[in-house]
Amino acid sequence: MTRAACLPRPARSTPARLGLAGLVTGLVLTGCTTNPQSLEANDPFEPLNRATLSFNLAADRAVIGPAARAYRDGVPRTGRKGISNFLTNLNQPVVFANLILQGRPGEAFQTAGRFALNTVVGIGGVFDVASEAEIPRHDTDFGLTLGHWGVESGPYLVLPFLGPSNFRDATGRFVDRYPHPTYWVDDLRDGSGIWIVRAKTVLDVRVELEETFRSLDQSAVDPYIQLRSVYRQNRASLLSGERIYDDLPDFD
Repeated sequence: MTRAACLPRPARSTPARLGLAGLVTGLVLTGCTTNPQSLEANDPFEPLNRATLSFNLAADRAVIGPAARAYRDGVPRTGRKGISNFLTNLNQPVVFANLILQGRPGEAFQTAGRFALNTVVGIGGVFDVASEAEIPRHDTDFGLTLGHWGVESGPYLVLPFLGPSNFRDATGRFVDRYPHPTYWVDDLRDGSGIWIVRAKTVLDVRVELEETFRSLDQSAVDPYIQLRSVYRQNRASLLSGERIYDDLPDFD
């Protein structure tokens, strides 16, 4: 897909230079002519999005990827599984709140039961005893809640460090922080605790997506188009209640 003529191709060098390129791109975006194909794809910010994706991938190559591999090699699989379970359990109040807002009380009750059982019996969620008890796990967020209410997704966005999104889901990310347990405790909300949790989340997700990032580097298909397509299909499937993709890179 062609780029807007007035925007230079982002340099593949350091994250700092790419971040600056993304900032400059954003400042001049209003003066550029948008590709008609981008408008058809509801992607009017494609030049800026491409620059941001280049920055994200450069940041992954320079920092996030190496840190994730060091985490993978330094922490045993059982330890990583426990951390993954803990982070998943920590997000259950967010899922519960959104299930209530979506008018799904039965699934909300199951989510509350999972959270209580894993927190108490599973030692804070390190052990997923709720799954062993065959209590279903649900996955949703406020972006999907807005979609459930009929709010359109809006233009496609690529957010720095956070990856693919759109106007609706970006709003959802902001709202979802309020029911998250780390927001309930002042020391976590205002101190470094929340950043430790987020760093562990990034490493945990990045380890699972190692093959995905490798395939993006090796694929002959334009990674930007590939990610945009997968993201939209994944969100559409979640909105319809059927998850079909789990391999979407996300820097959150």
